[in-house]
Amino acid sequence: MADRAQLDAWIAESRLTQHRLKVFLIPAVVAAIGVSVWSHALGALVFVSIGIVAVFGFWITAAHITDWEGQQHRIDHPPQPALTKDGRLRRERD
Repeated sequence: MADRAQLDAWIAESRLTQHRLKVFLIPAVVAAIGVSVWSHALGALVFVSIGIVAVFGFWITAAHITDWEGQQHRIDHPPQPALTKDGRLRRERD
């Protein structure tokens, strides 16, 4: 498992990737509008392509961020040992 500093760096890089994706998608949509005025079929293809890039790009980066935040939570809150009803440490079977 990675340490907290490494997880923070990965999260920051993924958030930066999401920001770059947003910056790329805005002019791409404007260009797609221009293409769709010129050719409806080609414009539709460009819109679908942009949509695929947007959905999967944000989906993958959000999944990574969620996973790494979960790892940070496990670092901050380690699991407690299982206890029996009378407060003794529960042993696992061999």
